[in-house]
Amino acid sequence: MDLSLQRQLRKGRLPQMVSWYDPRLLTRVGIRTIVSSVFGQYADQRLMQAVTDRCDDAELCRRYDYADPRSHDPQRRIGMDESGAFWIDYIADVGDGFEPTYTAAYLLAQDSLAVKGAGQLPHGEILIMGGDQCYPQATREEYKERLLQPFNWAFSVAHPDRKLFAIPGNHDWYDGLNAFDGLFCSSRDRLSEGKGNVIGGWQCQQHRSYWAIRLPHNWWIWGADIQFSKYLDTAQVSYFEAMAAQIQPGDSLIICLAEPSWLVRDMQGLDEEENFFKITSIARARGANVVAVIAGDWHHYNRYYAHELDVHFITSGGGGAFLHPTHVLKNNVQVRWPVHREEAGSGTADATEVRPGEPWKAREVNIRLKRNTRAAENVVEQAVQDVQDALEPLQPEALGSRKRPLQPQAPKCYPTKTRSYLLSLRNVLFPFYNPAFAIGIGLLYWLITWEFQTLVTRHSISDGKIDGLGITTSLLSVLPYLPLYLVQAMVTSITLAVMLGGLYAVLVWYVDAIDRPGLRRYATKFFIGTGHFLAHVAAMFTLSLMVVSLNNQMAPAIERQLQTINATRDERPAVVREIIRESLDPLQRKPAPGNSQRSPVRELVGFMSYPALMVALGALVGGSLWGFYWVLTGIIARMHAEDAFAALRIQNYRTFLRLKFEPDRLTIYPLGVDKVPGRHGWRNAPMGAAAPPHNPKLVPAKPIDVRLIESPIVILRHDVTAE
Repeated sequence: MDLSLQRQLRKGRLPQMVSWYDPRLLTRVGIRTIVSSVFGQYADQRLMQAVTDRCDDAELCRRYDYADPRSHDPQRRIGMDESGAFWIDYIADVGDGFEPTYTAAYLLAQDSLAVKGAGQLPHGEILIMGGDQCYPQATREEYKERLLQPFNWAFSVAHPDRKLFAIPGNHDWYDGLNAFDGLFCSSRDRLSEGKGNVIGGWQCQQHRSYWAIRLPHNWWIWGADIQFSKYLDTAQVSYFEAMAAQIQPGDSLIICLAEPSWLVRDMQGLDEEENFFKITSIARARGANVVAVIAGDWHHYNRYYAHELDVHFITSGGGGAFLHPTHVLKNNVQVRWPVHREEAGSGTADATEVRPGEPWKAREVNIRLKRNTRAAENVVEQAVQDVQDALEPLQPEALGSRKRPLQPQAPKCYPTKTRSYLLSLRNVLFPFYNPAFAIGIGLLYWLITWEFQTLVTRHSISDGKIDGLGITTSLLSVLPYLPLYLVQAMVTSITLAVMLGGLYAVLVWYVDAIDRPGLRRYATKFFIGTGHFLAHVAAMFTLSLMVVSLNNQMAPAIERQLQTINATRDERPAVVREIIRESLDPLQRKPAPGNSQRSPVRELVGFMSYPALMVALGALVGGSLWGFYWVLTGIIARMHAEDAFAALRIQNYRTFLRLKFEPDRLTIYPLGVDKVPGRHGWRNAPMGAAAPPHNPKLVPAKPIDVRLIESPIVILRHDVTAE
């Protein structure tokens, strides 16, 4: 029986937030990543797109030319409001859980949004999807369930008149870009007459995984495909060079990338800015003013500002995927900006060039997350600055001027760093958020300690003290000598030594210290990994002794019960008497000489209860320890923060951008949704005249509160010739 959409949602039958720490999913994603990386290297889908996209240069350059708002061809124009401005929406990282993805699609579909402090904001005539449109893997089935269905259900009209452009992120590349190409680039098919697939009320326009849009009032938007952050392929470079030839000096340009390369370089110690550097150099060669760079991939909102360049670096990846932390963001980072040799001077740039013969060098430019803040020299100073930033609104002078709008250039991040710190504390409850992974830790605890307990009995390690726990010895009397007993066991068994050595190697390798150069990286891995390892070893073997003690205390009572049953078996029917005899007679044998404590009943109790108790307690304690490790390293050293938030699967704090283009300025409205309606926050949409214009299948039970993350960002146009 088909259920209504509302009942499907409430019964949990629609896609849930991806459980990233499900061992089965981790295995599949790992295999996919390896395969797609190899496939992307040896069979680049972008080259196939260029080969199959047969058109002359003139057609290529005017494809997405919407500069004439009076064009009679609806495919060649975008609508304007009464003031002559036009609007564009930007969203990235959608296609995870149904509720956040549908919430984003529902808000984008509305004709306008009433936002406090901004008034009525009309919908975007163009929707730009900034990467990672589907999680966890970009299969056709996942696209259908996690992207197409929510957007189709949120916005269903007979004649879609809004346009859609997308750039692929790393998750879109996991199948070699095949599903992305088939969904978003179908306009390349000549039989389509330039009309691509329809997603909700938006129609796909692009022919390749990259594009350049020309807009009225001398505005441009470029979207680049950086393919796993590796490189811009030759065909793509040629395409943007051809588009740059159409740019007039003084035209303003926004560049869209799948990831914030400037933050990746700072956080991960990787120089992945060459894609950004190259495409920026191509644009600047024709005199374009790059006014903003917008990226997704990091599932939150942040904005850095380069005062020297008057360029905004915006990350807005909160469309529908799990929340990323903001407390790991540095207040100041550097970006490599292309400058002419003459402009760079002798000591302000390194020797990196776009390609031999071109007059570009890279200059390190400071960009800031917070205004009037000097660069923090260490983690402690960074934390002090964050605390000062959190307390600033509570100062009397700030409280007295709360009704006044913020300065247009006041940088922000969303959620706030304070909120991000608090959210990270949830990882102490890691086993409850990720039971499958926690059970895996419990299984590891059981296997290692089972081998240890076997060696204790076989080689009389501890001289019977461990075997007598709860009977002749106490836990506190054995714990101080546990390291010695563990060394003795490792000496007698290569298996136990390999198990513990493998665990140590994995935990040291896992330490996220890539932003620490040279020997500091290895020292950090060694000390933090060793501490993590020792914590797990202490936890697992302490639990092991506790379980042995508990088993020893349970065994006598169970043995007495069995003896009572065995003694009265002659009073029972013949069949029952035979079953008792077959089951209990083997347990009547005497313990081995010199080991009177290990009766058969005690061995049986230990054999049956030890695995279950160790797995359960190991999952609880070991999982909590894993989460506490994330909390501690994330707060103190900015490590593993992304891993920690992926485990939490927080679906609140959604973000997207609404851009208003006018002849003399661009206004960016960063919009946030603090709380996404849950399963019971939606109801079936009314029918007939009461139905909303965008014809959604579900409507919120309560209005969704959309607010400004920060004051609108105003970017004034200016001509290079006028400077």
